[in-house]
Amino acid sequence: MKRHPTWAEVLDNSRATLKRGFSAWTFVVKLMIPALIAIRLLLYFDLVGPAARVFEPAMSLVGLPPETALVWISGLVANLYVSISVYLALAPLLDPALTLAQMTVLGGMCLLAHSLLVEGQICRGTGLSFWRVSVFRIFAGFLWGFLIHKAAGLTGWGAEPAQIKEFVNMVSEPVPPWGIWVWLTLKQLFLILLLIEALLLLMEACKFFNLTRLLMKAMGPPLKLAGVSDSAMMVTIIGCMVGLGYGGGLIVAESRSGHLAARDIFGSVMFMCFFHSMLEDTLLMWALGGSLWCFLVLRLALALALTAGVTRLALNPFWRPFLVGPERGANSKP
Repeated sequence: MKRHPTWAEVLDNSRATLKRGFSAWTFVVKLMIPALIAIRLLLYFDLVGPAARVFEPAMSLVGLPPETALVWISGLVANLYVSISVYLALAPLLDPALTLAQMTVLGGMCLLAHSLLVEGQICRGTGLSFWRVSVFRIFAGFLWGFLIHKAAGLTGWGAEPAQIKEFVNMVSEPVPPWGIWVWLTLKQLFLILLLIEALLLLMEACKFFNLTRLLMKAMGPPLKLAGVSDSAMMVTIIGCMVGLGYGGGLIVAESRSGHLAARDIFGSVMFMCFFHSMLEDTLLMWALGGSLWCFLVLRLALALALTAGVTRLALNPFWRPFLVGPERGANSKP
């Protein structure tokens, strides 16, 4: 019979979680401050427009104003918290404001492709190609944006303004005085600390109540169809729940122990690239006004479809060099 943890153990675990959250926050702040200063200078010298026009053709394909490219690019280089900060800084410039459909497009693009420098290295540690994985994820982001944009245009869905949740709504005038900007930035950084801590505690609660087992039952059959094997199922679902860093780290450990074949690693990591940190990342983009249903259900469907397509094409001798590349070795085909 499984022993339930005592309240003292729960309290100790919560303290450790909060300490881990603070450590993660300090790392995030180091990434955010240069990005916030860069955006502030672009706003101060009225350079956002010229910088954004470079991305206008690409963003027009997904129905977004060019300024939002800065939000996605900051997330690609750094992480979603930096994307949120950049979006809140640029939001006063967007006239009209983003609609629900547009925020769902932007939020989904950020969810599918972010933190490429860090997460790409994690994927590289599992044996996949850093550059191929990054291209896959950027393609997935654009595909999401294009599909949601076209579907919203055909159905009329999401025409209402996106509603930023009050607990992250810090939109002010486009270029506030420096003193006010510093104060707002400090408030924003403190808010992000609270968000990180709350989300980490939420994930610990999910572990405590054993929601992973429920996810195994719910996601097992579709993951098998997508090409994720039984041996990689648990680590894949852990990655879906808590993030690619955790899931990828487990994949590295399992691969070094010889418990996972190259094909199992490929399918698992590819799926986690498209769909991971289901709670934290999804709630962050929902807080900016996107559709929670789309971020969960439609993103999962797209991740399953893309993983199924990539894993099956990777079995073909013609496509294997393009999708897998030489990094995995001649004897480790997926």
